[in-house]
Amino acid sequence: MTTLTQRIASEIEAAPEPVQAEVLDFVLFVKARAGTLPVPGSPARIQHTPGVCGGEACVGMTRIAVWMLEEARRAGVGDLELLKDYPGISVFDLEAAWQYVETHREEIEQAIRLNQQA
Repeated sequence: MTTLTQRIASEIEAAPEPVQAEVLDFVLFVKARAGTLPVPGSPARIQHTPGVCGGEACVGMTRIAVWMLEEARRAGVGDLELLKDYPGISVFDLEAAWQYVETHREEIEQAIRLNQQA
């Protein structure tokens, strides 16, 4: 183990557990992002990545949960405004999110309910 790796491990071990969880979440996110980005229309535009946003369905390699987009849409936020609010996503991503909502209605409803209860 290199000196840098030892120092990183030591710092993480010394951190409080919530910080350790965030570090793990970040590492898993970076590892997932290192893969090939999905092409337009690809089913990989919506992904469940363990450790990222609690494993919720997210748009591509982002931390933007599909249920959050759907909740905003229900509140009257339009696609153009969502694209401005989330510059990391495209119109193709939104279309994939809306298709996902249609085909996974119960999952999205449950995620919205759980978030409202939190």
